[in-house]
Amino acid sequence: MAVASQAKVDGLFNIGGTTLKGNQYILDVEQALARNVQEAMLKLGGNIVKNLEQFAPESSGVMKSSFDVIGVIETKTGYRLEISVGADYTDYVDKGVKGVKNKRKTYPNSEGVFYKFKNYGMPIEALRSLAGWVKRKNIELEATALINNQEVPDEIDATTRTIAYFIKKNGIEGRQFIKRSIDKATPDFNFDLKAIGRDTLILRIAK
Repeated sequence: MAVASQAKVDGLFNIGGTTLKGNQYILDVEQALARNVQEAMLKLGGNIVKNLEQFAPESSGVMKSSFDVIGVIETKTGYRLEISVGADYTDYVDKGVKGVKNKRKTYPNSEGVFYKFKNYGMPIEALRSLAGWVKRKNIELEATALINNQEVPDEIDATTRTIAYFIKKNGIEGRQFIKRSIDKATPDFNFDLKAIGRDTLILRIAK
């Protein structure tokens, strides 16, 4: 990090191949700093996405392939990194869902609320998705259809119905793969910010 009074800046500092002169050095350095911070945040986003793809639970593969960096948005107080999540159930898998008779560890969402199943019913499309998972995993149970008070198509086999019942009863264990992904990427980001501070920041010492 270079420290100088404005009087000593003239001709001494170079930003992007341009030698700074007098009062322009403050603006040019701020622009270079902003650009470097944005690039560091985009790099952070790329690392988080790679970690999400690594840590996200494997099922149909839809969730693993749905993460992407949208960009870095300037706000009134700084910059915000935005990452898209294509699968609408991602947060349920990450935070977990309390069951009707909860027996799984869950975590609060961004609003401080725990997700919770209120009854044993499950939408037909969700049952079809679960049936696909059961088939891919080649799961067979000697089971009795335990979903009560719900009309279920005959295509939904007894194994799927039974698994659906116990999911709703016991809940879904929170995987916290989003937190793991961010935690793994943070040390490199902190290092990048230190490098930015060392290489591109100039403090103006006013008389």
